[in-house]
Amino acid sequence: MNKSEFLAQLHDHLSVLPPEERQELMEDYEAHFTFALQNGKTEEEIAMELGNPAELAKEAIDGRFSAKEPVYWFNPNAVPEPTGPPIASAARPGRSGFASAMVYTGLFFLNMVAVPLLISLWMLGVSLATAAAGMLLSPVSLGLEYLVGNSVLPAKNYAVLVLMGLGILLALASKPVFKWLIRISKSYWTWNVQTAHGGNKA
Repeated sequence: MNKSEFLAQLHDHLSVLPPEERQELMEDYEAHFTFALQNGKTEEEIAMELGNPAELAKEAIDGRFSAKEPVYWFNPNAVPEPTGPPIASAARPGRSGFASAMVYTGLFFLNMVAVPLLISLWMLGVSLATAAAGMLLSPVSLGLEYLVGNSVLPAKNYAVLVLMGLGILLALASKPVFKWLIRISKSYWTWNVQTAHGGNKA
């Protein structure tokens, strides 16, 4: 058996493998022939040393697949059949009417305290931003005073500079404050909804 006959038989017996794996094995055996031929052996001697192509293919296939892992490469749309009974998804038991009433009552009284607290925090954040805006606009009010003919006092100039500096600091502090307020408000709202629905998202 020469090289061509050996590789042709091996290729036929490896037809159950995916094309990529079959090609990889074929390249390995072709490389073996090339190396052995360079060392002075004939194609018939190399084929005899390698053995029966059918046996080699069987060993290669048995080493890659098991009975529990069928090959689906030849049909991309094929899907394995279920090997056991379907597992029913665990359904969350619903609350009783009394439990739901207690939850809603608890949320009502909690929100009577928490919601005004959140509103107070938001008002504090708005006040902080308003104060920052007022301080940043202090040079405008000083300019209007000069336009109407009021005297120019150095103390007013220094005061405006101080107010501008404080306004910049307050403006920088307002950004993380509002981010925190948005985050805590969304988290509290989400928690209310999940609690009212028994821990599931709405």
